[in-house]
Amino acid sequence: MLNLGTEFDRTSVPIYEAAARGKCTPLLKTLYTNHCQNNCKYCFFRAQRKCTRMTWDSPKLAEVTMHLWKERKICGLFLTSSITKDPDYITEKQLETLQILRKNGYSGYIHLRIMPGTSKYLIKQAAKLSDRIGINLETPNKQFFNELCSDKGGFKEAILKRMEWIVAEAESARTKASYKPECGYTKSGVDTQMIVGAVDDNDWQYIQATEWLYEEMKLKRVYYSAFEPVPQTPLEKRNPCLSSREYRLYQMSFLIRDYVFKARDFASIVNDEGFLPNTDPKLAFARVHPDLFPINLNTASYGEIVRVPCIGPKTAQKIVRTRVNTKIRFSSDLEKIIGTNLTRRINPFVDLKDRRLTDFLKPK
Repeated sequence: MLNLGTEFDRTSVPIYEAAARGKCTPLLKTLYTNHCQNNCKYCFFRAQRKCTRMTWDSPKLAEVTMHLWKERKICGLFLTSSITKDPDYITEKQLETLQILRKNGYSGYIHLRIMPGTSKYLIKQAAKLSDRIGINLETPNKQFFNELCSDKGGFKEAILKRMEWIVAEAESARTKASYKPECGYTKSGVDTQMIVGAVDDNDWQYIQATEWLYEEMKLKRVYYSAFEPVPQTPLEKRNPCLSSREYRLYQMSFLIRDYVFKARDFASIVNDEGFLPNTDPKLAFARVHPDLFPINLNTASYGEIVRVPCIGPKTAQKIVRTRVNTKIRFSSDLEKIIGTNLTRRINPFVDLKDRRLTDFLKPK
């Protein structure tokens, strides 16, 4: 939290450290308003819950954002909101803030959450003004959505249709730009978020939804939020979701997005109740598929190499490039490419003449 202004005119703003690909980016993350007409069962700001209610003034929010950006306190703005009056009303207020910023020369990052039920015309404007936009899916299916937040409208109409519009308008904004824009035009793609553990769900449901979001909807990022009970809500006595479960879902998500894994690959490692083990899912997959290892690094495809535990996309690409002129027969050959430490860690999974078996593949 950062306080700005004089002793008698102070504004408190939340600075959020967003993590992306190993880097932390400071963002002003805020609701435009927490006045809400909905009664989502898990939400701190649900209409029937007593709490302090506040709303930004668009020029003031733009002023604070611009000040923090010029002072290099933030790199961007993450703007979402509760819904008061109707979705279009609050979206217009959000876009008013963005228009003021862009008009005044703000070229920083803008991440905007679209409200369920927002009109297509406003989504089109948002796609031009924002660097990334998204709508919260909230749950992996219609049944859970109706159980938790039916006030937001029908799952298919208010959420899925808007997601389709967002993806289409984001693609249109990028392709219609007459030049490579410095900011906006949804150049960072579309994302969404789901709440985990607020209902009697399981990981397999999130795995299937995640594959659909990445492969069919072409989203750039899927976020998961571990459920935490909020006092004075219908779910206040429900146990919180373990943070370890959220972490394993993120690992699964990146394996689908960046490591050519499919939902069916996780079917062999989830238990009878549909939950992932509390271990690296990539390593768990290797343990239950010993027939796939070791691989020959000289002939294996990129997809086979990137499935090796501890190897990421950049390392896999480096191996593929280097093997064109260098045969990888011994550990010493591989060490020259990826280093001693990583070579030792992947040794059990690759075919080397001095390959060493370790405890990596032993069941735990």
